[in-house]
Amino acid sequence: MTTPLLELTGLHKRYGRHAVLRGVELSIAPGSHVGLVGNNGQGKTTLLRIVMGLLRPDSGSVRLRGASLGFPRRQEQKRLFGYLPEAVSFYPGLTGRRTLHYLAALKGVPRDQVAPLLDVVGLAHAADARVKTYSKGMRQRLGLAQALLGDPAMLLLDEPTNGLDPDGIREFYAILERLMDRDVAILTASHLLSEIEVRLDGMALLRDGRLVEAAPIPELVARAGLPTRIFFSLKPGPGLPQALLTELGGQLSTNGHPNSYEIRCAAPQKLATLSRLLVHADAIAALTVKEPGLEEAFHLLQRRAGAAEATPGDDQES
Repeated sequence: MTTPLLELTGLHKRYGRHAVLRGVELSIAPGSHVGLVGNNGQGKTTLLRIVMGLLRPDSGSVRLRGASLGFPRRQEQKRLFGYLPEAVSFYPGLTGRRTLHYLAALKGVPRDQVAPLLDVVGLAHAADARVKTYSKGMRQRLGLAQALLGDPAMLLLDEPTNGLDPDGIREFYAILERLMDRDVAILTASHLLSEIEVRLDGMALLRDGRLVEAAPIPELVARAGLPTRIFFSLKPGPGLPQALLTELGGQLSTNGHPNSYEIRCAAPQKLATLSRLLVHADAIAALTVKEPGLEEAFHLLQRRAGAAEATPGDDQES
């Protein structure tokens, strides 16, 4: 079993009477990419800031490579993390290169790391242009470069592709994949579930400051128990026997075509259902299988967590 790179144990954080984090427990393995998801106000950014050392928890611990990290952090501990906030902000009168030189000095990192990082994030051509001339996407790339100063063991990303165009998003995740190959772990807070789903090893779901789910993506989707949806349309003519459609639960699709159907089945029955349909392949014009995804599972798991919290007798902490 892989030893966790990051371990969070019993993290609590409260502002006045409002509990933002309530006993969060999470482990992240080296070289893995975990998504931190939840609606606004659920505690995602607070959790990232505690891990980074920007906030002190009321109780609980943060351990990296088995060593407990205190508050405030020592300089060598700070260099273990790279943080990219949702809204990056830099002094507009400095160039990209001088910005990173300044931040490298603050972080205690040699300046000779700056030029290679500008090349990695695709800003070498604009290194000596003032930041005020940068587009939003370029500022986000500069933010990634500053997060990578010091060769961190752990990256903490808050809505990291904000402002990037499709090519920029693809290049951004290509950089992350290369980092993961070097055993850098990544924790990403994002609302863009359809974008990050294929790039994650696991997901941690926060609701009202509690970690209600944490597992690999396939396990979470399976746990949600959502059906596979099979869409098909029929050729003109006799079509499929009505008895078969009825038995399989076929319903007319809502796409407006009179000969289009939809069947929903549990995952274990998918192959059997397809086999029975394909016996009549000559009558089928087109067929598509849509598996349940992370976004659907997320919304269902959120609703279940809300229903559990509303059950009478639960401890409702304010």
